Amino acid sequence: MSFLTPLYFLGALAVLGPILFHLIRRQPKGEVEFSSLMFLEPSPPRLTRRSRLENLPLLLIRCAAIAMLAFAFARPFLPSTQSESVDGIQEATILLIDQSASMQRDGMVTRLRDLAQQVIDDCDDDSLIAVVSFDETPQARLTLRESSGLDAAMRKAAASEAIDQLEPSYLSTDIGQALRFCADSAALLDLDGERDSSEQQASGRAAIRTRVVLISDLQTGAKIESLQGYDWPDDVWLETRVVKSNAWGNATLRMIPRQVQIGTENSVNASPDTVRVEVSRDEGDEGASTFRLRYRGQDDDAVVVQVGPGQTRYFDVPLPAASGQQKDPTATLELFGDADTFDNLHYFIRPEKAKQTVMFLADNQSRLSDQRETLSFYLSQLPWSDSTREVKFRVFDRDDLPTAIDPESIPLVIATASSIASVPVEALQSYIGNGGRLLIVIESDPMPAGKDFIGTLLNSPEFVVTSGDDDEFRLIAAVDFNAKLIAPLAEPGVNDFSTIKIWKHWQLGGLSEEVDVTLRLDNQSPLLIHREYSSPDAAAGHVWVLGSGWQPTQSQFALSTKFVPMMLGMLGPNRMLVPQSMLVGETIRDTSGEEIQLTEPGFTDSSDGVRVAVNLNPVESRTVPIDLDRFSSLGVTVSSPELREQDLQAERALRDVELEAKQGWWQWLILATMGLVAIETILSARGPKSDE
Repeated sequence: MSFLTPLYFLGALAVLGPILFHLIRRQPKGEVEFSSLMFLEPSPPRLTRRSRLENLPLLLIRCAAIAMLAFAFARPFLPSTQSESVDGIQEATILLIDQSASMQRDGMVTRLRDLAQQVIDDCDDDSLIAVVSFDETPQARLTLRESSGLDAAMRKAAASEAIDQLEPSYLSTDIGQALRFCADSAALLDLDGERDSSEQQASGRAAIRTRVVLISDLQTGAKIESLQGYDWPDDVWLETRVVKSNAWGNATLRMIPRQVQIGTENSVNASPDTVRVEVSRDEGDEGASTFRLRYRGQDDDAVVVQVGPGQTRYFDVPLPAASGQQKDPTATLELFGDADTFDNLHYFIRPEKAKQTVMFLADNQSRLSDQRETLSFYLSQLPWSDSTREVKFRVFDRDDLPTAIDPESIPLVIATASSIASVPVEALQSYIGNGGRLLIVIESDPMPAGKDFIGTLLNSPEFVVTSGDDDEFRLIAAVDFNAKLIAPLAEPGVNDFSTIKIWKHWQLGGLSEEVDVTLRLDNQSPLLIHREYSSPDAAAGHVWVLGSGWQPTQSQFALSTKFVPMMLGMLGPNRMLVPQSMLVGETIRDTSGEEIQLTEPGFTDSSDGVRVAVNLNPVESRTVPIDLDRFSSLGVTVSSPELREQDLQAERALRDVELEAKQGWWQWLILATMGLVAIETILSARGPKSDE
């Protein structure tokens, strides 16, 4: 038997009152004085026998009433006899261990293993133990189900062995995804491995109480946003063990990408022989403020800089001297003066501009006409080049066409309907299938061979071209702003196509379902149509057909504000652009053509043999510990051994209150006390009266 308020048992001491009252003998109240005795001294009465208890049944009733009243106020109840265990296992512990790049700091791995081993040693012998490591993704080293198949003596040994095999990686930290993985594993645990959760509830099995012990440096660069909106399980709580570094704060080195146009007069802000670097420090960094930047393989410092705590500064650092006649495209810059050296290297490649060509196929008639009435005149005025590539516009005759067209060196081919038939259709289909882009402009009545050629490229066997109504001009009445080519022009202020007048156009018909209409005239005739060539092994190819020329005698298209962005949009992104730096964790095709994940910093070769630099994710350099209150604000149940014991005691107290309220013994005890009081009253009234 248990009691809800056992201190009320002190009230049972009140039974001493009736006993003392029964022991006290009453003295006579009346006194009569005699004259003959007035000169004598009074003497106390001589007791002939000791004081003794009188009327014992009445005394027992009074004592029992007081004791029963104290018993009732103590709120007695019988504990539940039903077992609350789950197949002999009541609790489970999941060790969630950080193995991201920030754990590469000196001494972190040793401290991490010590903390993990301490948690294992503190676990009860009957508890399940799981080990999960994480960086960008979680990985189960020892699952709860595997732990349930081991006896108590082997669980701790298996967990310790899993911890000893952990080594930090160079990937970034995603705590949110790792916590969700552990919470889901705990919530969906089925020790039998054969019954789902509904069958568990039907069989009376309860969920296992699981604590997730996160062992990490908890650096602020870790991702936890994925916990937003996640429904955290009720029987899972989080405990944290912070792995502390030797030093507070960290200095970070990275290079700022800069558009350097080599070999042109329009260099951007600096010489191509320098790089722009960023050096930043955490707030409260206790280290020195002087840092040296030096290239690997060089004896002298490239530059000495001063950066205070909490500051971010930028510097122009000269590249190392060229070796031989050609500059080395790769370089490694190192930061000296920082206590944590795991992120003090930055690998980069000197940027170089790609050289590409826009091919224009013209027939003899267009080449001999007035220059301002030719398509090529306006194309030659476009700013095809940008900071990443130097693009030349070139007009090709039928006699100087290349035998094969490379989409990387020739990203865009523009042709008239009468000249397109001079190229073998198989060559153009191969070009487009490998990611090439083709624009066909119908400025004159194409020959039947040209119509069939265009129909083949559009996969429209019934494709027809007829002369449009040229009695009056036409306007663009419908625009597909969902098309990738037009999407950049969908913003208010630049999305008005209705002012472009079309003097002469050709009606396009017989289009298949694979062809999309991008621009449509007010007579419902398509003006610009598009077909995309999708390929799993290459970038998507594109074919556009424009039903009018852009010279002034046919339309106002070349003189409108839409001409330049649409033409440059057809050029597409620079596929020859090599990223100045990729991050660890990103994927790339290697020289064998396979998709691989970059797992460590340094240099690697892409599938086309281009050298690529790989660096740590800069978020890993933000090593100041995170505010633990953020977990609670995202719905995670955060606790500690002390807080968990307090919660368990509160749960037990609440359970005792509910159990005592259901049994209601105190009510019956109060009724019994009232009955005893009534009996005591009757016996007192009937008993002999004392002499007055």
